[in-house]
Amino acid sequence: MGYYLFYLFFVFIICLAYSFSFYLYLLLELSVKQKKEVPNWFYRIGQSMQDRIHRVKLEDRTNFAALKQSRFFLRGMLLFSFFTYLFFHSQSHAISSALFYCGKAQFVICFVMKELTQYWNLGSTPKEKGGYYSPSFAISGCFIISSVLLLLFVVSMEQLGFRISFP
Repeated sequence: MGYYLFYLFFVFIICLAYSFSFYLYLLLELSVKQKKEVPNWFYRIGQSMQDRIHRVKLEDRTNFAALKQSRFFLRGMLLFSFFTYLFFHSQSHAISSALFYCGKAQFVICFVMKELTQYWNLGSTPKEKGGYYSPSFAISGCFIISSVLLLLFVVSMEQLGFRISFP
């Protein structure tokens, strides 16, 4: 019984993490459409999400280029996740097995999309060099943290032999 309560709490934390990540994206989307700035705590999250080795100068601006980077990350992550699910489902023909493997692969998918978004600078034009924006770093970083939590959950469920059964 204790394991079930722990896993229910863990699922609740994962749902909160993904909800917060989508909330950040929607906040950026609405702020760009209304031509407002996001709150300062949003910028601080983005500044803290950059890696410690390759420090870059992040711009604290809410503009269409930051939204474009975030859209590229989110759409790519969802598209890769869908194709990963289809691949694993075609291999095993079982929904639960495909969901387990897709949950394990989610961290790699998010990490690859973050790197693609960072190095494939979509905000640049030929005349000016594009910048790195802290709102897009905040969104991608929160999705990576959420995917790490999902990976830990799936691996711990698999180690203890829990299985999800669908009707």
